[in-house]
Formats: sequence, structure tokens, C-alpha cells
Amino acid sequence: MLLNLTWLIPGLPIIASVIVMGLFLSFNKTMNRLTKPVSYFLISSISFSEIINFILLKNDISGNDILFGSGFELIVDRPALLFAELTGLIFLLIMLFSFAKLKRRIGYVRYFVFLGFLSGFVYLLSFSGSSFHYFYDPLISSLDKTGFSF
Repeated sequence: MLLNLTWLIPGLPIIASVIVMGLFLSFNKTMNRLTKPVSYFLISSISFSEIINFILLKNDISGNDILFGSGFELIVDRPALLFAELTGLIFLLIMLFSFAKLKRRIGYVRYFVFLGFLSGFVYLLSFSGSSFHYFYDPLISSLDKTGFSF
């Protein structure tokens, strides 16, 4: 049951970014004035992704989840969940710091949309099971063996 929610981890930031980008392209001047709601919306999408990721990590869920009947599958295992959790926290901290410190000028909404897309694609990369998995797997495994718990 929980494995079926795996697509939400990369899906929420990407869907939220697509929605905001569509609104931004349609209502450019208005969206540049609505920087706080856009920030809250994109930060909450990454937060929900992190919550789902944390639930999967704590319940030690692993397996393969096929996306919408297509040939693309998400490979979920402990190292992939750990890497997704760490990168998601980094993106969440970047967004929170940007929200607190950046001035809300032209380009602010595009910056947040870019961060949302980037975080979603990094989540996808972590669950892809590609050769990238072999590069970060020894690092995450060594952290896991030292007893550093999340």
C-alpha cells in the first residue's frame, strides 16, 4: 500500500512547479506580486514529499513501483530513500532560507519554480536505479553502517 505512494515523492514538487509555471505564463504581472503564496505552495509540496519519504524510510519499505502502467519504474530501497531524504532536506532548507532572505523582485517566482523542478528531478534520479545509484550507494551505506539514524 505505501509503495504505491512512491510516485508522490518526485511528483508533488514537479506537479506544483507545473501549476505555478502555467499560472506564471498566463498571469505574469499578478504572479510576480503573489510571491508569498507561491513560496508557501512550493515549500509545502517539498515538505509533503519529505513526509512521505520519511514514512517509507521508517517503515523500511522497498520494492519497485511502476508509474501509471508505463515502462518507467521507481526502484525503492533504503539507500535511495536515504539519499532522497537528504537531498530533499537540502532543497527544503534552500527554499526556506531563500524565502527568509531574498528580496521579492522579478525572477523570484521563476527561481522557486526552478528549485521545485530541480528537486523533483533529483528525487526521480534517486529512485531511477541508474548508474548514479552505484556512485552514492557506498557513501549512504557507510553512513548507515555507522549507526547514524534518521
